Amino acid sequence: MKARKVASLLLAVLAVSLPARAETTLSADAYRDKLYGMWMGEMIGNYAGRPVEGYTARGGLGYAVNWSGATTTATWDGDDDTCFELLNSDILNANPDPNSAQIGQEWGTHIAADSFYIANRQARGLMTRGVTPPQTGSITSNIHWSAIDSQITTESLGGLAPGDRQRAADLAGRFGSVTNDGFAVHAAQFYAAMYSAAATDSDIESVVDKGLAVVPHTSRTYQIITDVRDWYQQDKADGLLDWRATQTKVYDKYCGSGSFGRYGGWIESSVNTAMTTLAVLYGQGDFKKTVEIGVGAGFDADCNPATAGGLVGMIKGYSGLPSDLTSQCGPNYQADSSLRNMQTLRTIPAIIDGLQQATEQQIVLAGGSVTGSGASRIYHLPEDVVAAPLEKPDPTGPKGLVGQWRARGGTVSVSASVEKRNAAIDADNLDGIIDGITDVTYNGHRAYSTYDSNSTQPAGGDFYQLNFSQSVVFDKVVFYEGDYAYGNINAWPWADAARGGFFTNLTVEVRSGGVFRPAGHLQLSEALDSNSPYQTLEMLFDPAFGDAVRIRGAAGGSQEFTTILELEAYGAITLPGDCNLDGVVGTGDLALMAGHWSATDANWYQGDFNGDGVVGTGDLALMAGNWNWSNSAAPPAGNPVPEPASFALMLAGAAWAASRRRERSDAMHP
Repeated sequence: MKARKVASLLLAVLAVSLPARAETTLSADAYRDKLYGMWMGEMIGNYAGRPVEGYTARGGLGYAVNWSGATTTATWDGDDDTCFELLNSDILNANPDPNSAQIGQEWGTHIAADSFYIANRQARGLMTRGVTPPQTGSITSNIHWSAIDSQITTESLGGLAPGDRQRAADLAGRFGSVTNDGFAVHAAQFYAAMYSAAATDSDIESVVDKGLAVVPHTSRTYQIITDVRDWYQQDKADGLLDWRATQTKVYDKYCGSGSFGRYGGWIESSVNTAMTTLAVLYGQGDFKKTVEIGVGAGFDADCNPATAGGLVGMIKGYSGLPSDLTSQCGPNYQADSSLRNMQTLRTIPAIIDGLQQATEQQIVLAGGSVTGSGASRIYHLPEDVVAAPLEKPDPTGPKGLVGQWRARGGTVSVSASVEKRNAAIDADNLDGIIDGITDVTYNGHRAYSTYDSNSTQPAGGDFYQLNFSQSVVFDKVVFYEGDYAYGNINAWPWADAARGGFFTNLTVEVRSGGVFRPAGHLQLSEALDSNSPYQTLEMLFDPAFGDAVRIRGAAGGSQEFTTILELEAYGAITLPGDCNLDGVVGTGDLALMAGHWSATDANWYQGDFNGDGVVGTGDLALMAGNWNWSNSAAPPAGNPVPEPASFALMLAGAAWAASRRRERSDAMHP
């Protein structure tokens, strides 16, 4: 009893001493109006931009929104902007916390194969081949992993997690990874977090900042959003809000001369994230102005105003949207026929019922609660705490022998079958294959390409080569492949012919004495796969001494070119003749060499320093150039390099001693 009194007293003290956290509550009826505004804001924004979808121009489009065409009193027809939002709502109502595999199962049930476009289409096609999420959106599976798909199909998930940005980001990440990877998924999470924040915050700039909190700072998405935000703030400070000037800055840096060739066309994630952010900020909460900017900025000009319009609709609610538009909004919605095994024709109120039901389940699942009944229900929201997102900073330099040799003051250069050295374009910057960057899912870097408009590859195929200023020992290279190219944007990698980007076979060669020779006993960590871009191949082989190593093979595709992100080499930094890797070329190495004199198919550690396959006099010459007596029992004064005749006598003596040891061993172990 006494212990319980002490505990009660302690709790009372804590309750007084700790600052009280104000509970965030929402009226269910008021929030329904927000969900209605979100849905119809997306629909109107989508309709407003459909006539100019895919149009691009530096400085924006010269197009005025036809507001009479942005609404319909008939049945609204959905495309990928809203069809997936409807499906996601149904999935969460059936299972409030689905894992990736379960989302994939729902896709198989409700989305027809060969339907929709870009990354969505690729993901569904991969499922027919047995690939499951999130691998269906991975950079190594989905050729459109960096496209816009995930961010235009998941933003409403933020509306289902009001005031809980972490839950919104987690849901968008889970659903978005079905189709995309890296910075494209970060864009989806940014949108969802903004929608979540907009449930309780009506300040546009604050909503953008809150959305940005879920994005890794090392992501290309973070960079492009902060650029737009900073340019907007500068305009605001100058008293001149010119969205077209900022659109021009985005265009130049991310599409034009400052883009390093990383722009992936009007369907890519990054530039569309910028245009949506542009519309949200420069629209300043005005629905029509926001949509007009989203359309006028161009690129995916129906998706961007749909997202921006939906966000403003969430903030203002349906009751706060322009009455001249809402008075022309019909009550029915027809989803695309690609959706199946579900009710595709619904009333808008029925859709909002589904969204609100899913919202209440998410609130409870996240630790909040719903009290009361009917229209007087109250949502008690969980605390809005955002965890630090996973970061992937770029490496400071290359790994393996390249980094080690440079750290010692040595130099390493690169060669290739097709050499381009334009540092302003990733795909034309051969020196970039030793910059250490092997993961491009965050930074958006592009792979080097041997594409040169010549559809015939060089004699002997493509090669990529590392040249060292002094010979080292090589025993492994790691090849980081790049992306593949297709003529048709909706091509199936496993069925349609590629233009190029990959090897059809591959070998390793080491240069010694000015001659390249095949590496012995080569083993690849996995088979080459022309259906899987961005493969990472470890290539192990017998240790070989030389001053250069290269990978070489036949280039695939109709235009016969290959791509590469990075080429790493591994082994040891030592001198010709240092068989035992003690850092000194001396009598200990000579003894090892003697045991294999005249042996064929030998390795450097057996005495074949020049890589000709034989331990012989040519290797002695290399050894003599690095000779050191320091590991000898009685080194001569001055440590002279042995004369050739002395070398021969020493070798003969070492060979005789080695043979005597073998004879004694044979006698002891018949």
